[in-house]
Amino acid sequence: MNRSRTIAVVASLLLAASPGAAAELKVMVTGSMAAPLREIAENFAQRRGHTAAVTAGITTTVTATLQAGEKADLVEVTSVGMDQLARENLIRSESRVEIARALIGLAVRDGAALPDISTQEAVARVFRGAQSITYVNPRFAGQVGTNMMTFLDRVGVREDVAKKAALAFTGEEAVQKVAKGEADIVIAFVSEIIPVRGVKWLGPLPTDLQVPTSYSAAIGAGSTDPELARALIVAIMSAEGRRVITDAGLEPVAH
Repeated sequence: MNRSRTIAVVASLLLAASPGAAAELKVMVTGSMAAPLREIAENFAQRRGHTAAVTAGITTTVTATLQAGEKADLVEVTSVGMDQLARENLIRSESRVEIARALIGLAVRDGAALPDISTQEAVARVFRGAQSITYVNPRFAGQVGTNMMTFLDRVGVREDVAKKAALAFTGEEAVQKVAKGEADIVIAFVSEIIPVRGVKWLGPLPTDLQVPTSYSAAIGAGSTDPELARALIVAIMSAEGRRVITDAGLEPVAH
């Protein structure tokens, strides 16, 4: 075989062995799952020579974006929100998996006194003693807003808290209000509290007060690379994915 022929054969073999063209994986997530899913998606894409474009919102905004015609390879919203996306054929329903539960937490500004929250009575005292309390506006938060109100009903302070409320559009925005000194205490998901500097999570709430919110993931109906999206779901459900989700303050769903 002459030199030019050898070079041509080697080049063709290298081309055949090389991965396909780099792709951009479009991922839409909610704020409570944003930190772990961004980490998982970006690591997953990097290992395969791709990129991940992760956008975060709330279930209602993710839903509205898909309804407006935006395409996504992977979608994560509340399980109730995913039911709606399935009805509207905006996801591939057969790909749907339950991935995690988000737990409600309380936080104060760094340096503030850390109150006792070990009982329902103690949590109620914290709320009654606060001057300003921030949380996501239930009018725009769908199932999350419903669960937050159920939590306040269990504590027995819904009306008291409403009088002092500094409402936010997202959980992250609410946490930032405490970090900036604009509110005394925040009610948000633990996974939204942990990443924010300047606040202190007060620890687990009594179990009988918790109202967990469940989250699902699925391949978007308009995905341009459904097999890559399916592989990302596998990565999310893997032992490493579950570790990242747990470290973010969420409860992975057992399968």
